[in-house]
Amino acid sequence: MSLELEERLVAKANQAKIPLTVNFELTPICNLGCDMCFIRTEKAVVDKLGGLHTVDEWLEIARKFKELGTLFILLTGGEPMLYPGFKQLYPELKKMGFILTINTNGTMIDEEMAQLLHAYTPRRVNVTLYGPDRDYYQRLTHHADGFDRCMRGLKLLRQYNIDTKMNISLVKSNDDTHQRLLEIAQELDIPAVTNSYMFPCMRSNCAGKRHIVEERLDPIKAAEESVVYMKYKKGEEFPLYVREAVRSIEYVEPRPVGLDCRAASSSGWVNWQQQLSPCVMMEAPRFDLHQVPVAEAWKRLVAESLELPKHEECADCKLRLLCEVCYAGACHEKKMCGNLDYLCLMAHKKVQLLEQVTEHEEDS
Repeated sequence: MSLELEERLVAKANQAKIPLTVNFELTPICNLGCDMCFIRTEKAVVDKLGGLHTVDEWLEIARKFKELGTLFILLTGGEPMLYPGFKQLYPELKKMGFILTINTNGTMIDEEMAQLLHAYTPRRVNVTLYGPDRDYYQRLTHHADGFDRCMRGLKLLRQYNIDTKMNISLVKSNDDTHQRLLEIAQELDIPAVTNSYMFPCMRSNCAGKRHIVEERLDPIKAAEESVVYMKYKKGEEFPLYVREAVRSIEYVEPRPVGLDCRAASSSGWVNWQQQLSPCVMMEAPRFDLHQVPVAEAWKRLVAESLELPKHEECADCKLRLLCEVCYAGACHEKKMCGNLDYLCLMAHKKVQLLEQVTEHEEDS
């Protein structure tokens, strides 16, 4: 599917409030122990809360969403390939006509899994690489062998010509590895996306176990790494991109931050307990799909999301295009930090860095 066609579909779905994309969080269980993860839940807790749902239950929910117009499904977790029925569920969803994407840490991709993905080709597999070697994996994920297994998975995906994207998550434990991780992506000929901003989100099931605020980069460092990624992504076009981005600020119309993304408009999130919410970071509004029919749950999700209060703190700011703020992120920043200072500092630092680029270009 061409990007242009997809953009047109998304625009129509947003307008008509059709759940074009649905994310299935198959399991919150993961074989890595990343300190900044807000989803990972111990198996004992999962079992105590009712356990994982069956393949048939996921397929039934998928059928109901298909009736509503869903075309794209993202399979995620935790580590989705740890879901016991993954090898049965995945091909069945493909046979139903869904366009599938997978978020994974790459460690479960062996020859058998690669062959399955080759037989039932996904739209894309997004693999997060947490460090450039075993030492960094031990430091961040607490599993040194995760590096070797992830690299094996990445190489198998390339071997089988499966569309792959590398995600890079930067925190204090690996903040000096950004360039090395980008080089690995280049060596494997895989596009990379860097995330230097960690949402201070915390699931109610995981409360008190991890504190992302302590693990994430300080806002100045996060801004610097964000600009490094911009430069990597744009390449020779970076100076032109910077000039356009900086100039666009004066044309931005300040406004409060509402739920302005695709969440609860053309996209929804179904967690491992099969509860529907707008996105991974929002636990409300939320509807249990075993108590509320899918069609009714989606209708109510859209209606209640439209009534969510906006973040007025951003009403007078013109840095929206260069800020990491989103509705859910702002909610969590205020809940865990008491304000939006982190995002503001990050945005202003990014603008400062980009303005320096334009000044350098003019001087030269």
